[in-house]
Amino acid sequence: MRRIKSVALLVPVMLVVAMGLGAVALRMHSDTNVRASASLAPGDYIYYVLKQSQGFVLARALKGTEGQPVSAPQVIASFNDAFGQVGGDAVLSMQLSPDGKYLAINGTRDHGEQVWVYDTEHMVMRLTPENVMGNFLHWLPTGDRFLYRPMFPMGPDAPMDGNNGWNPGLWIVDAATGSHLNINIHMPSAFLVDAAPSPDGARIVYSTSKGLGLGSDTWLMNSTGGDQRHLFHLAGGAQSIAGLFTWSPDGKQIAYERISDSPVPFLAAGLWVMNGVGNVGSRQRFLAQADGGHGYAPVWSPDGTRIAFVERTNLTDKQADNSAQALRCGIAVADVASGRSWLVASPQQTNMQININPAWAANSASITFTSFVPMNTLIGAVPHYWSAEVMSAAMRPAVRSLAAPTMRIFAAG
Repeated sequence: MRRIKSVALLVPVMLVVAMGLGAVALRMHSDTNVRASASLAPGDYIYYVLKQSQGFVLARALKGTEGQPVSAPQVIASFNDAFGQVGGDAVLSMQLSPDGKYLAINGTRDHGEQVWVYDTEHMVMRLTPENVMGNFLHWLPTGDRFLYRPMFPMGPDAPMDGNNGWNPGLWIVDAATGSHLNINIHMPSAFLVDAAPSPDGARIVYSTSKGLGLGSDTWLMNSTGGDQRHLFHLAGGAQSIAGLFTWSPDGKQIAYERISDSPVPFLAAGLWVMNGVGNVGSRQRFLAQADGGHGYAPVWSPDGTRIAFVERTNLTDKQADNSAQALRCGIAVADVASGRSWLVASPQQTNMQININPAWAANSASITFTSFVPMNTLIGAVPHYWSAEVMSAAMRPAVRSLAAPTMRIFAAG
């Protein structure tokens, strides 16, 4: 089984934060960009996981007009079973549903991964699905359902698939009820690498790998599992594990990354784009070298002309091939039509080693991102919020700070 590393696979500007037992106040810029609290919706917040004496708790802070925090985080829910008290406990990702009603939180413990879902309207949180180990993949664009990779049942109350016992494929999970639809992918769910729905929710692109050195296969099916089609195979070796699929806003193209099929965890990946309609999977084009192994997914601009991605800037550093602490990376943009790519924010500009989480402005003219020094597993790291202007390869990159940093985090996306 091969799965793309998801430690940093978080929604843009959603952070996982560690706090001491006392309150930590955020020093912010002017509050002129805070929305009127009377009309706040779930999407007007940034969600965090804080660490207190009992373990992890969920909190949220007001979000400014450029995606930066503009208030101190307030605790809104607790996790169960002392999650967060053990050093190996971690939150890998958090992602709001398209309508903002639910927040999916992918966590890992010594026995595997589980997903908590927080109901933002009723302010309650529970494991979804219950009694299963597995991981969150993507929300479907309509309704409150998400793609999920089930791994192992937990006890006699684990949900089974009819009379077949435990033989799962890809699950579509209902966030409200925890019920699921099992899609037969004709191989164990452990072989599943990634899956992502089209913008209209009608199709799902997914990839599988049978093991180290065996490369990967990419497939397409409709949202109920019908009309499954094999798109292409990548032989094992350099950049041969397809994943981190991202559909263009109009659904006509799919961006994805090819991760190296290697025991060396952080070799550079290739950013590619292919047809998302007609002969899906055709017209494969290489766009750029991207960071590999850390789970930083490419992000389409709202106008569908460019793709933001995390670019590793120390490709010749062999230590960075094996250690996440040695990574140096910036925010880059690829123009899909021309195939040209360029850095819009570098470690030299921010004076920070790690620059990740690109999130486009609505007008496709700028990108909000976060930066920090390498993560300390005991005390975390302090994120900095920035905005980068997206000009062209010929223009000098320009970045500006958005918020004064004070929080310590354990993961960022």
